[in-house]
Amino acid sequence: MYCVSKSMVRAGVLFLLVAVMEMTAVSEVRVASLRAGAARQNITREKPTVSVNDVLFAKALVFDNGKTKVVIIAVDLVGVNSNFVAKVRQRVQAELQIKGQNILINASHNHHTQGQVAKDVIEKTVSAVKMAVENMVPVTIGVGTGREDRITMNRRLKLKNGKSWTIRRAIPCPRDDEIASVGPFDPEIGILRVDRLNGETMAVVYNFAGHAYGGVPNKGVTADFPGFASGIIEENLGSDVIALFLQGAAGDITTILYKDVNAPRPTEALGKMLGLSTLKATKNIQTKNEDTLKVITENIKLPRRTDIPERINSLRAQREKILLFFTQIGCGTHGAGSSLNFKAFLPLYLKQMMNPEFPSYYSYRYKQEEMTGRDDLKRLDVDNKRDVQKYLQNIYAMERLIKIQVNLRVLEQHQAKASREPIACEIQGVKIGDFVLITYPGEMFAQIGLDIKKKSPYEYTFVAAYSNGSVGYSPTADAYEEEAYEEILARLAPEWREIYEKKALEIINRL
Repeated sequence: MYCVSKSMVRAGVLFLLVAVMEMTAVSEVRVASLRAGAARQNITREKPTVSVNDVLFAKALVFDNGKTKVVIIAVDLVGVNSNFVAKVRQRVQAELQIKGQNILINASHNHHTQGQVAKDVIEKTVSAVKMAVENMVPVTIGVGTGREDRITMNRRLKLKNGKSWTIRRAIPCPRDDEIASVGPFDPEIGILRVDRLNGETMAVVYNFAGHAYGGVPNKGVTADFPGFASGIIEENLGSDVIALFLQGAAGDITTILYKDVNAPRPTEALGKMLGLSTLKATKNIQTKNEDTLKVITENIKLPRRTDIPERINSLRAQREKILLFFTQIGCGTHGAGSSLNFKAFLPLYLKQMMNPEFPSYYSYRYKQEEMTGRDDLKRLDVDNKRDVQKYLQNIYAMERLIKIQVNLRVLEQHQAKASREPIACEIQGVKIGDFVLITYPGEMFAQIGLDIKKKSPYEYTFVAAYSNGSVGYSPTADAYEEEAYEEILARLAPEWREIYEKKALEIINRL
């Protein structure tokens, strides 16, 4: 006969309670009501006519909580126009019974497809969604943020005269002494982690802002830095993991070293830095059983700009002023009065840079002249320094003229297609658990994205620009007075921001 002590009974009861709790916890996870599936399709042309550095993808992630289905599609394209969006939505709705208004399509704004996108890109994009639906299993999700502040910056340089100058390969940069400051950028990485019930990661959605236009040294087809970032994430989390990059408010954001001429293009290195920062943050995210899925999709009208004639007149006046600078008559004037050509200018300039005090010869010649009461070399230096400065002024004037002429040509093209009709704009709000996305179909400035995130009542709010359409550059209102690249290309009137932001925040608050 066995004697059972009270302590043994208590231990047994405690063991049973723990076992029941663990079984309950496992049961709760196993009956997770949110299901998801992810897939990718290669959208590179089957027989490319140029070198392919890395392939282009359409990636799809589908969620279903039993009541609502949501689809997120990320494509390595420069943009998605309304026709592309409409066709994909129509096909998915007809073939998979998922509401078109619940489908978000984001373009990475990749400038290096090199014309090698598959002709059946719509078919392949829809196929990615179909495959994702077939792969659906119960999942848990988690939300978090990372930070990467080393690879991007604002490309608009604020000048001391109150204007701005956009860093672009097509035009020179302004003089160093003309630059007053640079604008804001957003280093935040917004992350949604999706895990299977066994703890393995299925997909990572990450949102970050930066123009994907760096390219690769061999100038081949590439998905640019988002492609390299996604590759790092997928390689480290598992070959079957799908990483979906969602482009943010990158209208005025460039990758650093964009115009560097001292080394091959660093796009791959920058992408891997973003991938590692995303990976680090992803691993710290805890997933949970969460079934919240909400989508609100609305259309608004944004006003079209009407100031193009005034802008054209302003640029023409600036151009005329520079041309007068070049065509003044007289030996002592600037422009036509410069006596140097580049062959004569360069050696004089280098000598003055190397030794400003004695540029024409070794110092002992100057001392010899001083001893004999002469100053021929000093007088020569004065003349040469004057001529070098004149030539430099011509170069700076030419650089300003290049910028003005490019902007003027763009505005004149806009004028030829002048329309006063408002521009249609779709705004989509998506809530997946604690992960909140608000879309915009254009190249929104970083400051606008920062302000929307700050004003949102949700901690994890992110902006997916370049989504569900393409309305072009969308600057802040004050930028329209700065005559830089983005607002010259903009079709929207400055009032667009107030209208959009009001509707976006209204949608966010309704999610």
